[in-house]
Amino acid sequence: MMKLSMLKLLTIAGLLTISANGAPTNLEKKLFSYEKQRINSNPAVQLKDLKLTFSKKLENNWTGYLFSISLVYQGKNVNTNDILFSNGSEVTGELKKLTGFDYKRLMHPTLGAEYYDKKRLIAGNINAKNKLVVFSDPLCPNCTSSMPEIIKDVQNNPKVFALYYFSFPLDMHPTAKTIAKASKLAELKGIKNVSYKLYTGNFDKFFDPYELKDNQKALDAFNKVFKTSFTLNELNNTTITNSLNEDMKLADKAFVNGTPTLFLNGEIDVTRSTYKGKIK
Repeated sequence: MMKLSMLKLLTIAGLLTISANGAPTNLEKKLFSYEKQRINSNPAVQLKDLKLTFSKKLENNWTGYLFSISLVYQGKNVNTNDILFSNGSEVTGELKKLTGFDYKRLMHPTLGAEYYDKKRLIAGNINAKNKLVVFSDPLCPNCTSSMPEIIKDVQNNPKVFALYYFSFPLDMHPTAKTIAKASKLAELKGIKNVSYKLYTGNFDKFFDPYELKDNQKALDAFNKVFKTSFTLNELNNTTITNSLNEDMKLADKAFVNGTPTLFLNGEIDVTRSTYKGKIK
């Protein structure tokens, strides 16, 4: 589920010089005023609410600031986010290394205790020192290539890792929510190792994840892979629906907008392989 980019709504300034006097709180006030002025400069936008959600220290004295924005655009209510970077004297909406790495990829908050609920533990030991949290879509090609390896790494090193799983079906895969709900039902039914089977089920053999909109056909494929006989009515019970909604809500809170997204000990692991350095 991709958030509407502010790049489509605003004219992004390149680099603005800020007077460097004052405490960090003064800098934040100046950044807030700059962002507000920038949004209001677009006559097609009516700003309703603007909040500095969090900041994150980066490299070379740069800090990222994430703003939550509520506005009206072309008559529609829009809730979105925008990121500014500052080194204390300058501010920019884009910050990249010469290698092309975009610092926006690091702009996720540190995860709190609510992400480590035992009910979401799919591999490893809950008392392990290193905690992995993954947000994933069962029909995402990048997920089907990454998730089996991540799960196996944790299963092979249960004293090192605990792996917590959150369903994050993307809108670009119309039946992903059905597959995600079916996997939750499978867990409720006591089926073992559901997540690993989910990402090695090769659902693209049965249908095109980007084209299929028939939830019954998607569920038929799931039933073939898992040797179950679930019905659509079973998937729509309150427990499963609430569980998926909770996953999506916590994904939004962590500013997840793509899959797979992996966190190691509360911090984003953009390479999805940093955790491997913990394996002895």
